[in-house]
Amino acid sequence: MLYKLTARQENELLHQPETGMGYQIIEANKEGNYAREKYLVLNSEIVVEMNASTSDNVRKVINEGIFTCKASASIIALNAIAVLNKKQFRNIVNESKTENGAIENPIVVADGLEVFIRLSAFDNDRRVDKVNMCLRAGTFTTTMEDYLICKNTSDDPVERYALPNNDKIQFAFLIQPIKTDTLQRGLVQAANEKRGGGKEVYFAKGTAAGTFKQQTPY
Repeated sequence: MLYKLTARQENELLHQPETGMGYQIIEANKEGNYAREKYLVLNSEIVVEMNASTSDNVRKVINEGIFTCKASASIIALNAIAVLNKKQFRNIVNESKTENGAIENPIVVADGLEVFIRLSAFDNDRRVDKVNMCLRAGTFTTTMEDYLICKNTSDDPVERYALPNNDKIQFAFLIQPIKTDTLQRGLVQAANEKRGGGKEVYFAKGTAAGTFKQQTPY
């Protein structure tokens, strides 16, 4: 099933970190139910039940668009929402671990020159603040170098970056942090039944205003 959140809960999730590039895994209980369940949230606004139909439902969101899916989705009342980080989610699904993911590595300062790429299935990726032209806190990207390797070798970005959707991403957002921005670098771990292996970069505090430079088709 596909659900939508209340405007208040959408805003709350938008200000919480991502689990991975383009998605959040949350744990919550439905109103009137004490059992905790896990859900996949896309673009901080569409909730997908995690079961045998998850891939089909995600494909529906990608193909039909979030606006259309939200129009027909019922509001889900969730209590005590907790967003799982990459490490917590990997432990739950018991995926193998090679090199560290970004959130497990040291914080470093941007050099002000390097450009990073955020990939998305959505034109209106809500992790990119187009008013202040920056990334929101808790957002993942990849490096320009890894993005170009992915494209030039015809690798599958869904597999390389362990994205939850099985359809190809459509947009690339170019970010150039300034020297006061901080980030963490790592390797995308296997998740969502995808192999991972690409480079990931995590901006725990987001980026400064004016650092979002351009949006292009993938």
